[in-house]
Amino acid sequence: VFCATRPLHGADRVYNIGPDLETYSGIEAGLIVFLPATLQQLADQGRGDVRVANLLSEVARRGTLRMLKTDGRTWFSVETEESAEFTSNGLRHCGQEYVLADGKKVHLVGLPRKLETSPSDGGEWAEFSVEKWRSAVYTAKSFFQDLFVDTTDFIGKLCDELGGCSEGGPLVVEVGCGTGEALLPLMDRARYTCGVDFNPHFVEFCRQNVPQEHQERVRHIIGDAQELNTLLKNELPPAWVDENRSKIAICVGNTIGIMPPEVRKNVYEQMKLLAGVHGYMVVVYWNGNRFGDAVQNFYHKNPQLCGKFTGECIDLDTCTLTTPSGYCTHWTKPEEARAIFEKEVGAEVTALLEKGNGVLVAGRMSNIDMEARV
Repeated sequence: VFCATRPLHGADRVYNIGPDLETYSGIEAGLIVFLPATLQQLADQGRGDVRVANLLSEVARRGTLRMLKTDGRTWFSVETEESAEFTSNGLRHCGQEYVLADGKKVHLVGLPRKLETSPSDGGEWAEFSVEKWRSAVYTAKSFFQDLFVDTTDFIGKLCDELGGCSEGGPLVVEVGCGTGEALLPLMDRARYTCGVDFNPHFVEFCRQNVPQEHQERVRHIIGDAQELNTLLKNELPPAWVDENRSKIAICVGNTIGIMPPEVRKNVYEQMKLLAGVHGYMVVVYWNGNRFGDAVQNFYHKNPQLCGKFTGECIDLDTCTLTTPSGYCTHWTKPEEARAIFEKEVGAEVTALLEKGNGVLVAGRMSNIDMEARV
């Protein structure tokens, strides 16, 4: 039984489990620890492998299935020569042959067979599958885990400042919400939260995975962030977008860095308009001072996201990676981030933090800009 993990919610949390996953992060080894209540539920359903798998799948969807690490070892029972051969063939079928640096051939178990990407994998974001994105996130977890925590803290403090979960608290809107990792820990920090993405697969996944206790105060919308303000007015309840309610528009995880320039310009403007003079627009860039490290330890190890590339695709001067698949990303240094807000967007910078792999910037519309619009 293959399993995929949800690393940004905790490196040991399993979000999907079953015998037919296209992209997976591990293989269930048959060691399962149940609470008495879960055992009773299983007993009530009857016996059989299929029923166990169904139960585990239900638990995974609730986000409460955890992984017990076996330190790379596969556990199984071998009692006869026939069973040993059967097990060996089965494991070989699940994995693939890999050639080490010294030429020795080994067989990796649990490594997905599909590692190649088609020319459109990096560019067709509207069709990018949840499974493929999760696989990319899993690879990135150790590289970006600290930034995820820093992002939550940075935005959470702004939410607290504007009223938190109180009746008059802010609406937090994430542009390019992906599969929802960034918004999840902020649901307890704001009155309302909303994710916007033009990938329908991502939005549907987010809708199905909103915790029960937050269902009434969370929305996910399919749409173009270049029309963000109109989209929110048409799709959200009036109380959420009331002009007296503070708004925090966020775009994190360097999502802004993979947008085409003309799209990026329009999205910046929409975020600034939503924030106004009393809210915030927050952009989390990937730190250009860490670009070289990222090329080697993130992108090179993550072909599911960007496709394979060579040295000619890397521009260290501009901190830009452009791959044959059509994927393009730009990493931003702190001084560039400030210039973007102040000169390109025309926003007042209220906070700028360089930390690890991230450059976190908060800003808002200046009073002069507001007066000019009025």
